Amino acid sequence: MNSISLGVLVVDDETRQRRGLAAMVRDLRPEYEVWEAKNGKDALTISLSKPIQIVFTDIQMPIMNGLEYLQQLRTFGQHETKVILVTVYQEFSYAQQAVRYGANDYLVKPVQSQQLIEVIQHMEKIIVEEQEALSGNQTALNQIEQSMPAFVEHLFSRCVTDKLQPNEKSLLKSHFGWQGVGEVLALGASIAHPEDIHMWDSQLRNTVVEILRPWASSVVFPLESREDHVVAVVNWKDRAEGKEAKSALQAGLKKLEQQQAISIWFAWGQPFNFNEMQISQSHEKAVALISMRFYTPHIRCLNLVVSDDEQPVQEMSAHEQMAFFKFIESAISSGEPDQLLDRVQNFIGPMTQGYPAPEALKAKLVHLLLVSLQRLNIGWSEEVYSRFSERLNKAVEEATCLRNLEDGVATWLKELILELHSGSKGDPIMKKCKEFLDAHLHEDLSLEIVARRFHYNASYFSILFKNYFGLSFTEYMVKLRMQKAQYLLLHTDAKVAEISRQVGYKDIKYFFKVFKKNVMHTPEEFRRKFN
Repeated sequence: MNSISLGVLVVDDETRQRRGLAAMVRDLRPEYEVWEAKNGKDALTISLSKPIQIVFTDIQMPIMNGLEYLQQLRTFGQHETKVILVTVYQEFSYAQQAVRYGANDYLVKPVQSQQLIEVIQHMEKIIVEEQEALSGNQTALNQIEQSMPAFVEHLFSRCVTDKLQPNEKSLLKSHFGWQGVGEVLALGASIAHPEDIHMWDSQLRNTVVEILRPWASSVVFPLESREDHVVAVVNWKDRAEGKEAKSALQAGLKKLEQQQAISIWFAWGQPFNFNEMQISQSHEKAVALISMRFYTPHIRCLNLVVSDDEQPVQEMSAHEQMAFFKFIESAISSGEPDQLLDRVQNFIGPMTQGYPAPEALKAKLVHLLLVSLQRLNIGWSEEVYSRFSERLNKAVEEATCLRNLEDGVATWLKELILELHSGSKGDPIMKKCKEFLDAHLHEDLSLEIVARRFHYNASYFSILFKNYFGLSFTEYMVKLRMQKAQYLLLHTDAKVAEISRQVGYKDIKYFFKVFKKNVMHTPEEFRRKFN
C-alpha cells in the first residue's frame, strides 16, 4: 500500500530517545511532518493546534505523563488521533491500562526499525479505512440532504391525507418549527398539452411560494394519492394579512395564466393551528371546494363562488320520480334519440340546486337510471343488463363537469334505444302474441294487458311489437279487427251487431265509424257490394 502524508508527534522527556525516534519516523516516511514534545502538557497543546494523526508517547514524564495526556486528548474529543505508547518492559502493565483508555498500540524500548514500520503501516491502514468510511458517510449525508425536500414532501403528503404516524408528525414539526395559524391551498392547472403538465406544476409551485413569501412560509408539493392538484401548506406570519396575501396570489396566478396560456384554479381550506396539526381537515375542505369545479369549470378561486356549506342532492318527490321514469319510458318508446340532451338537462337541473357534492349527484343519478331500466322489464339477459349498467357507471364516473355528465347520460340513453330497436330479439314472443290476438280478438285488449300477459314492460313491448309487425299496437289491432269483420260479413249471415262484438267492439256505433274509415263503406254497404 502506498504511504500517505500524515502528521506525527513524538513525546518523550528524554531528548536522545525523542530525537532518535523522530529521526527513524522521518527516515521511514520522508513525506510525514513530524513534531516533538518533551511532556504531556506540551504534547496536548501541539495535538490541539496541529494536524496530528499519529502520536508516539512515553508514559513516565514530568508535568503530565503519557496516561494523563491520553485521557486529556480523548476528553477534548480527539478520538481519531492514533496514540502508540512507547515503554520499557517493566511498564507493560501501564501499557495495558493505556490501551483501555483508548491507546491504539504500543512499542517496547528500545524501538527497532522493523517494529516501527509495522506499527506505522498498521496505523496508515486504519486511517485510510476511516477516511474512506468518512467519505462514504459524507456522500450519504449529501444524498440525504439532496433527498430531504422529497422526503419532506412525502411527509406532508401523508399528513394532508391523515396517514402520518406520531413519530413522523414529530419529525415534521421539529424540522420546520412552524407555529401559529396555517391554511391548506389546493390548486391545479389545465393546459392545452397535458403531456407538459409536470413542467407547469413545477412552475406553479415556485410561483406560489414566491408570491406568498412576504406574508407566509409555505411548502408546495404534489400528492402521492392524487394527480389532479398540488397542495400548499401555508404558515401565516400574521393572519390579519392573509386577505392581502390571497389577493396578491390571485393577481399573480392570473398574470401567469396570461403569460403561459394555461387555466389555473385553486381553493383554500379552513384555518388551523399548527400546534394541533389539523392539516388534513383543512385539506378536506379545500378538496370539497375543488370538486365544485364540476359545476363552475371556468372559475379561478372557488372560495368566492361556492358556499362553504356542502349541500345534499335535492331529493325528488314521488311525483318527480314518476315523471323521471315516464321520461325514460317515453324516450325509449319514441325511438327518437336526437332530442334526448335537452330532456336530460331538464331532469338533472333541479338535482344540482345548491351545488351538491358531485359524487353524491352521480350516485343518485345512476340509481334513478338503473331503477328505471329495471322498471322497463325489458327481458334482457343478466349479461346484457350488466353491460349497460357498466356503461352507465363508466360514463357517469368519467364526467369531469356537469355538461360531460349530461352528454354521457344522453349518449347512454341513445345506445340503449338503438339496442332496443335493433335486431329480431322479440320474434318468438311476437309469433305467440299473434296467435294470442287472433284467438282473443273479441276481448277488450290493450297494449298494457297484452304486454303483461307476456311479462313485458308496456313501453319495451311496444318497441318489439312495432319492430315485428311494422305497425303500432293500436294500428295493428284495428287492421286485424277490420280484416276479421270483413271475413265475417262475406262468409256468415251474422248480424252486424254480433260481428261487432266478435271483433272486440262493444259499441256498434264506434264499430261503424272505424269500419267506414278503414274500408270506405259501412258494414251493410260492404256486404251488399261484395257478397
